[in-house]
Amino acid sequence: MSTVAKTITGIVAAAAVGAAVGIAFAPDKGSKTRKKVKKKLSDAGTDVSHYVASAKDTTVAKAGEVIDQGKKEINKIVDTVKSKTNKIKVA
Repeated sequence: MSTVAKTITGIVAAAAVGAAVGIAFAPDKGSKTRKKVKKKLSDAGTDVSHYVASAKDTTVAKAGEVIDQGKKEINKIVDTVKSKTNKIKVA
């Protein structure tokens, strides 16, 4: 399981535990408690969606950085090979 998947699972599990504890100690009547739980779950879902979108953006940005660094390294190698082959005299 990837780090992102573990984190998302942890967030969802924490939200579920929080909701369960909230219900267990709720001082309000049932209908009001259900509305609160529904709101909290909706908020948690929104938070998870934002987190996933953020994680995807970060992953794409990191991939772009790795690709850029790889291109720089390849260009260095190509330049080194060109300079060494230019020094070779053809007999």
